[in-house]
Amino acid sequence: MTVAAGIDVGNSTTEVVIGRIGRDGVQVLCTGRAPTRRQKGSPASLDGAAALVRRLEREHGLRVEVAVAARIRPVDTRTATVPEPEADTGRLRVLAAGASTAGGTGHGVGRPHRLGSAVTGDDPLVVVVAAGTGYAAAVEALKVLAGAGRLAAVVLEDDEAVLVGNRLGGLVPIVDEVDGDAVLSAERVAVEVSPPGSPLQMLTDPLRLLDALRLEPRERGDAARLAASLYDASNAVVAVGGSSAWAAAPGGWVQIDGARLPFAAGHDAIRAGRVGAASGYAVPPDEHVRRVDDLWTVDLSAVADSVMTRVGGTASRAIGLAALHADAPLTDPGPALAERLGVPVHTVASEARAGWIGASSTPGATGEAVVIDLGGGTLDTVSPSDAVVAAGGGQLLTLSVAALAGISGAAAEWVKRGPAHRVEAPQILLAEDGAREFLDAPAPAGAIGALVVRGPGGLLPFHRRLAPGEWRALRLRLKVELVGGNVARALRTLSETPDTVVVVGGPAGDEEVLSAVARALPDAVAVGRGNVAGTLGHRYAVAYGLLCELASLRS
Repeated sequence: MTVAAGIDVGNSTTEVVIGRIGRDGVQVLCTGRAPTRRQKGSPASLDGAAALVRRLEREHGLRVEVAVAARIRPVDTRTATVPEPEADTGRLRVLAAGASTAGGTGHGVGRPHRLGSAVTGDDPLVVVVAAGTGYAAAVEALKVLAGAGRLAAVVLEDDEAVLVGNRLGGLVPIVDEVDGDAVLSAERVAVEVSPPGSPLQMLTDPLRLLDALRLEPRERGDAARLAASLYDASNAVVAVGGSSAWAAAPGGWVQIDGARLPFAAGHDAIRAGRVGAASGYAVPPDEHVRRVDDLWTVDLSAVADSVMTRVGGTASRAIGLAALHADAPLTDPGPALAERLGVPVHTVASEARAGWIGASSTPGATGEAVVIDLGGGTLDTVSPSDAVVAAGGGQLLTLSVAALAGISGAAAEWVKRGPAHRVEAPQILLAEDGAREFLDAPAPAGAIGALVVRGPGGLLPFHRRLAPGEWRALRLRLKVELVGGNVARALRTLSETPDTVVVVGGPAGDEEVLSAVARALPDAVAVGRGNVAGTLGHRYAVAYGLLCELASLRS
């Protein structure tokens, strides 16, 4: 019997199984895992793997005589902000929407006018207050215009709408942090601020827009498209005519079958296609061209729209992507690990095949089962005769949650895992199903009113705009799109219609992810979580399978 270590260096974590191997197979002695240091396959990642083996040896009084690993390949996972595709609204433009500190209420329409310049005519004015004016000086001048019946609305460049609104008595709508030059370049401007808890009334009504902004009958469709974009806003500034307040930004592209498609169209083609369909991509702002062997993307704005998330409920439009870059091929970690461990290290050709061997040791699994190994960077789908390695795994889910919630990746690691609560009062939590939980000790003051999950240091607040039920719908939809969609793509590539699926890997511990996999398959397919060797759970399929392969070679 030989003491051997199966070493699985993953994109997120590294797993090691140490066992005795011989003619009777593998006898597991101990297991361990640790976060992968830096990029998978880097010297730091191999240092971490060797350190994990040494730690297990010390803890269990063992001495590894031989090790086995698989050829490895890193995955690049990231999010990129892309410009929102603008609806064709003709001369109409939304200059601001959803300011958090708007003042006053109601709506006003008029000709744009810079505060301090000569007042002409007798028509209503939308007054632009330049940055640095100061709210006290602005209020005195605005009161004069209000007294003359000329003040329709106020637009400020500085963040002072509440201060100005309080001193004007809430007589007119006031929106701040707006590009004053963009307002002044318009022919006419409409401003609306709704009362707390109420939607906009005028700017979301195309017929009122036509009348108030003196639009032509042919512009009815433009007004309808603009109004639809403001349904969930509580305040907005709309202009007709004038110059654009922003420049078009590069939007990136995906190359499929030799054609370069914008990211939205490229995402649809990737989702409907097979693994390896994409051959290249570029993302803003530099649009550096990257060649890939596979690319998986998730359109986070489309995910939010699919569950009717309120406008402003998520951060800026983002695309999540995971790529197997063509310039980062499979590498053999054997020599470097042998140098670090001081023992022979065998390398097998396929990490995916080792995962299938390990997962197939799950009680109840059959030799005909398809194994889905959900890793940090890839999704390996393996049948008894074939395998496909697709980009996109747990890291992409983490970064996508971070982008949707506007939080750090470290916080997203906890937020992505399951249900959240909202802190209704210092000692009351509201669950996603409406149930209330009473805390033994008051929640931190900074968590009151926020969505929270239980993190390593207690309650972790992460969002204030979404209700618990909204976050649940968004989170589940993301997992179905990102994980379930990728599973469907991989099975399509394999041309497999399995009756049994065994799911392994770190994300398999998430019940919602397991459900997302099941949703991607026909109803009659039995989907189960792996329990490697009947005792090791779902994380050690590759490491255990490596030992099984080594034992088979030595028998």
